[in-house]
Amino acid sequence: MQDLVAVEQWLREAKDGDEEAFARLVKAYYGPLFRLVYQMVPRAHDAEDILQETFFRFFQALRRLVPGQDPFPFLKSIAVRRTYSFLKRNDRIHVSLDHLPEDTPQLSVQGHPYEIRTLYLWAAKLPPAQRLVFLLRDVLGVEDGEIARLTGLREVTVRRHASLARQTLEREFGSESL
Repeated sequence: MQDLVAVEQWLREAKDGDEEAFARLVKAYYGPLFRLVYQMVPRAHDAEDILQETFFRFFQALRRLVPGQDPFPFLKSIAVRRTYSFLKRNDRIHVSLDHLPEDTPQLSVQGHPYEIRTLYLWAAKLPPAQRLVFLLRDVLGVEDGEIARLTGLREVTVRRHASLARQTLEREFGSESL
C-alpha cells in the first residue's frame, strides 16, 4: 500500500510531535479507510466522522505502535470498531443511496447478484452486529478470523451473525437468493 520506509519515518516524526508527519500519515491512509468505512456506512459525512474518531485514537496510540510494522492493520481495526460503535448508536439510520448512478453494478453475495441499492437498504434493517459482519464477510470478502480480530467479537459469534443475516436475506428475497 504505502512505502513502509516513508511510513516508518513519518511515524517516528509524529511520535516526536511533528504534526506535518501525522498529516502525511492521515493522507496516506485516509482513502483506503474511507472506502472500507463507506461500504459499511454509505453516507459520506458519517464515514468522515468515523474516520475523524479513528485518526484521533490512532494519534493517542502512536507511542504504543511497534516500530517497523505497517500501521494499516491497526488503523483498519480502529476504523471497524468505530464503525461498529456508530452502528450500535445509530441502530436504524436512514441510508440514502440517491447519489448512486442509475447504472450501478450489481454485488454478488453467495454467488447471487443483487443491486447495490437493494442490498444496502436491506442491510440497514439488520441489527448492528449482523450488519457489520454481513458487510465485511459477504460483501467485502473478509475472513471470519479477521472479522473477529477487527471487531473484538469471538469467531463463533461472527459465524452466528453471518448465519442470521443470511437467513434474513433468504426470508427477504426468497430461497433462490442463497
